[in-house]
Amino acid sequence: MLFTVLVFALASCSRGAPGRVTHRASDGRPDQWVRRISPTEYQLAIDTNGDGRPDVIKTFRNDAVVEVEIDRDFNGAVDLVQQYVNGVLVRETRDDNFDGKAETVRHFRPDGTVAIIERDPSERGAIDVVEYYDKSGRLTRREVRPK
Repeated sequence: MLFTVLVFALASCSRGAPGRVTHRASDGRPDQWVRRISPTEYQLAIDTNGDGRPDVIKTFRNDAVVEVEIDRDFNGAVDLVQQYVNGVLVRETRDDNFDGKAETVRHFRPDGTVAIIERDPSERGAIDVVEYYDKSGRLTRREVRPK
């Protein structure tokens, strides 16, 4: 169920207007916007490649980053979502073949090391492989679930 929700989050990237312009590139085109979500939350949208569309969106709660959405191939769709707790990366959802479907969810320990990687290589919306890692980064257990 959680994986399905994360897949939906990757697929839904249409946000309408990115917000109030807070910075312009040397050519005068907007390349950074801020949008207020609530009294304690806002989003900072950044255009890193100069096409006029944001490809990095950072969500802040109480001035601390809680989520970063990135469009790594600049096609308008989010393909990497990073979630933070107290400023520490705790989960990362990836669509590495840029087809709009997440293949990998990585869970991190508070020290930044990978704890668990969940994989959906067939992109059917369910986890097929779960890998567990020790603090040194070694794979300790691998579960393959029946399809």
